[in-house]
Amino acid sequence: MASRRSKATGKKGPKLVQSRLQIGPQHKLTKCSKCEMSYSPSVIDDVATHANYHDLHLKGKKWSSNWGAVVSINPSNESLLLTPPPSSSKAGTSRLRDERIVMLRPDHQAELRTTLKIMDIVNDELHAPHNENDFWSNPDGTGRAFLYIKGGRAVAVLTIEILEPARCRWMVYEDRSIVQRVQPCFTLGISRIWVCRTQRNCGIATKLLEAARANTIYGKTVERWAMAWSQPTDSGGKLASYYNGVKHKSGKLLIPCYL
Repeated sequence: MASRRSKATGKKGPKLVQSRLQIGPQHKLTKCSKCEMSYSPSVIDDVATHANYHDLHLKGKKWSSNWGAVVSINPSNESLLLTPPPSSSKAGTSRLRDERIVMLRPDHQAELRTTLKIMDIVNDELHAPHNENDFWSNPDGTGRAFLYIKGGRAVAVLTIEILEPARCRWMVYEDRSIVQRVQPCFTLGISRIWVCRTQRNCGIATKLLEAARANTIYGKTVERWAMAWSQPTDSGGKLASYYNGVKHKSGKLLIPCYL
């Protein structure tokens, strides 16, 4: 049996003060205005992580000259042709083309690993799932990944998949609503499209789209209207409206999309 405590004698005990356990030093975070990453400038690992993220986000990822299968885009549209950088020197004009589009070869591990690292940045920026790579990263997959190479760096990427008809829909551009009771049939689904910040508004995204529709299915060039978008962001929606938006008789602009 537990014994009872005796009544208080009137003496006041010591005043208790709540203590706080602090594990390690506290580091103030700062947010980079260009790449929008939050990190601590006083932590060496944070600084290194930010430097890598910042470099990739703004300039793309370093890409070896022998990675990827070089592909062509629609030669009938001169505005979409890849051109070498201007140079007044003979050496400059004789160099290999500075810009090119390549298709990832999933069975080449070095280029696959690099592309997956790029996709980590892409998915973070787009707030998209990180587990939707199988269709293009597996040698047996039916999808493809295309990269735009400029100055020895992969500055843009597009992943695309072949669609089942049941996934296809029309989306109203103005309010992002899905058109009900209509079942369109598209061929290719644009899963991700991304351009690093310093190369945006240069027509690179359109060139990637043109390369994808000409090279995803061997021997077939897919029509623009048959390429659908997966939940485009605001900038992606603008690109979609320009690239293959369709004006409905109601006056609404429709975007091909898929679920």
